[in-house]
Amino acid sequence: MSHLTPEQLQLVMDFFFQCGDGDELERGRILIETDPEAARLYAFLDESLSGLDTLDGEECPDDLAALTIARLKLAARVQQSSPAERLDELLEHESRKTPTFDFSPSSQPQTASESKPHILKLAFEIAAMAAAVVLISGLLLPALSAVRNHSRQVACSVNLGRIGRALSAYADDNDGRFASAQLQPGQPWWMVGDQSEQPRSSTRYVWQLVRLGYVSGENFVCPGHREGCPVQYNASSMANLRDFPSPQNISYSVMLRCGQNKTAQNGQRRIILSDMNPVFVSFRKRTNCTTQREEYEKVLLNEDLKKLLSPNHSQRGQNVLFCDGSVEFLASRFYQEDDIFTVRGVEAYTGREVPADEKDIFLVP
Repeated sequence: MSHLTPEQLQLVMDFFFQCGDGDELERGRILIETDPEAARLYAFLDESLSGLDTLDGEECPDDLAALTIARLKLAARVQQSSPAERLDELLEHESRKTPTFDFSPSSQPQTASESKPHILKLAFEIAAMAAAVVLISGLLLPALSAVRNHSRQVACSVNLGRIGRALSAYADDNDGRFASAQLQPGQPWWMVGDQSEQPRSSTRYVWQLVRLGYVSGENFVCPGHREGCPVQYNASSMANLRDFPSPQNISYSVMLRCGQNKTAQNGQRRIILSDMNPVFVSFRKRTNCTTQREEYEKVLLNEDLKKLLSPNHSQRGQNVLFCDGSVEFLASRFYQEDDIFTVRGVEAYTGREVPADEKDIFLVP
């Protein structure tokens, strides 16, 4: 039996559906993070909605009901205008089926004239039932899809919030330094999963949070990332890794840390993590035929790439984590007139770019 009070249950539900004011949502978030029963309830709601992943509904046209009724009326008129032809077709279809026989004394053979009205009525009932199913599905699936997307967005914001607190705890324990994982200008930032001694990805410093137990690897996988897969290694195996084992283990893009920028400057509120950068999602590694070394496939910005939002949330926007630990959902990739997914003034990317200056946020890969 749940020990949660009605007020606490309401807080969990309001947080899940994001339907309260800011104070109530914050109380709900704290309750879920501190109370195991509240966390289980939230997880149950999320798991129940995640079962809808197999339903890929399409948008329901506004005139679907009118169209369905019109089609049924048309079908009825056709049936009335040429009943003989339609009924003959149905009778011919029925005659191909295996017949059944009733040998009771009271049984009488059914004539064609008796069976025709029955078949016509049955056919029309089936058509009406099918139309009703289409109508209900068209109206319901978009609503369920919206609830499912919102659930993923909220769960993703919880992930980023936990990562933010883990970063703060790590900074307190290590004088705020990630020196061993900081990239130098010109080093590749795209090689997630590389275990070389020298850093070769932007994700290496946040991997330390998982490796040292500050946060779970599951929190680095957004529920909206279809290809995402949490780290499956045990603690002893992870201790020997310098980076995430695979790009599929992290669904977020990280602020590129190098000598060109800093996490915060003069109290500035800066974005340090976000949902996956859409510009570099489709890049592929290739092997140079001459040197046999892996290289980054060059990406050239075009108008379409400049408009894309994170794929984690169906191009509706992206959750972002600020250096003060707060999380917001942005419907634009511009923050304070800066495109957080690209370097200012750069149109061609080879995987070794650095921010233009300390005000230029660049979240990769």
